This record gives sequence, structure tokens and C-alpha cells, in this order.
Amino acid sequence: MTHYELLNIEINCDFSTLKKAYYAKAKQCHPDLFSNSPEKTETFKRLVEAFNVLSDPEKRARYDQTLNLNAAHSRNSTPGGESIMDTDYDDTLEELIVGNSPPEDATLMTLFRDLERTLVFITWREARNYYSEHRFRIAARLFLKLVVLAPDNILYRVYLARSFFALKEYSKARYHYKAALNIGDRRSPPQNLMTVREELDRLRKKENPLLHRIRNALFPKKNPPSLPSDEQMIRETSRAIQNILDSQERKRLGK
Repeated sequence: MTHYELLNIEINCDFSTLKKAYYAKAKQCHPDLFSNSPEKTETFKRLVEAFNVLSDPEKRARYDQTLNLNAAHSRNSTPGGESIMDTDYDDTLEELIVGNSPPEDATLMTLFRDLERTLVFITWREARNYYSEHRFRIAARLFLKLVVLAPDNILYRVYLARSFFALKEYSKARYHYKAALNIGDRRSPPQNLMTVREELDRLRKKENPLLHRIRNALFPKKNPPSLPSDEQMIRETSRAIQNILDSQERKRLGK
């Protein structure tokens, strides 16, 4: 059974339809409503996985490829397919943890068993979908709501900045790019956020080409400080684990 069949939705459905289908199905199998029935818990896990994949534009496109679908709902090309944080693993943690404050052993499953935390996550995915459809005004409004809820979430900040950049509201975009970099500097260990730095540089060039040239002449770009060897090892290990998990997921979906 495909994710679409599980949720009983059309392949080219929009996010609003997807969200309604998820909530309707969740009421039928949420473990807390059925005394933590093992059968309902397993069904709920599959439901959460389906929503997780189909609510993310990039994951959905990759999933459709494994099904050999002609993705009529394919999104237009926008920045966002690459990692924002220093590793994909950091992106995943930022998406699930920061702004939701679940237990340390939280997974997507535990996140979705709490309605309030689920709401934050679903709002994030909804905003991402509007962004991928180039509906930047609506996306910016939702990302701003998320930033208010979780001001230290780097992903929310960056996507809000990207939305303002697309709307040519450069001063607002610059503010939130800088805010993301400041948050990254305060992390332990600090996040270099090279993708964010490159996007901020492109914004400055777009906003004022002459000032951009002067700035680069006076303040040449510096390479980010190198990480201690043990931290490099931890991050490389995280990347390797993430790659293995992604590979296993692709094989499983390809069956």
C-alpha cells in the first residue's frame, strides 16, 4: 500500500487536502484513543510516516520517483533542497526538536502524539509547501508565526528570510539571515551555516551591487574556523548514519 492509498488521497492533492486526510485518519488510530493498542499504534506509525514524506516537497518528489509516478504536483525550483545547517542530521534535529521541546528521546512518533507539538510541525510543513509553490506572501506569514513560537529555530528563520528575499523585502530578509547566523554562533558547538552566509551574500549583492563590492574589498571572506578533531568525527559519523538511513529508506520504498 502506498502512502497515498493509506491516506486515501489523490497523487496530485494539495497540502490542505493532505492535512485533512491525516487528521481524519489519525482519529481512527491514535494510540491514546485506543488504550495504546499495539495494532492501532502500528497503524499510527505508518500514518505518521506517510504524512512525514508527503508533507515535505523534496521527500514527496523522491517518493514519487520510487513509485515511477508522473508527479503532476511537482514543485517549482526554489532554494531549499540543500542542507541549511552544517549537516543533514542537524537539519532533522532542528526540524523536530527546536520549537517543540519534546523529551530527549523524542522521535517523529512521540512528537505526533502531542497535538500541540504536532500543530507546530504541521504549520512548518504547510509553510514549506506554500514556499515551494512560490506563494511567498502566505509562506512568509506562516514562517513569521513559527519564528514567534520558536525564535531560536534556525530553519524557521532562514525560510522566513528566503520568503522575504523572494518578495524583494531585502531589509527584512537581511535581518532574519543575520538572526539565524547569531543563533548558530551561540550553539555548542557553533554552527558555521555556510549556506546561510552564501545566501546573505547574494542578497547584499542583489540589494546594492556597489556596496557589496566595497564590502568584499574591505572585508575579504574568511574561511570558517576548523572544528576540533573529535567534533569533526562526531559530525562525520552523523552524516554516515544519516546516509545509511536514507539508503535503507530508498530501498524499502523501492520494493
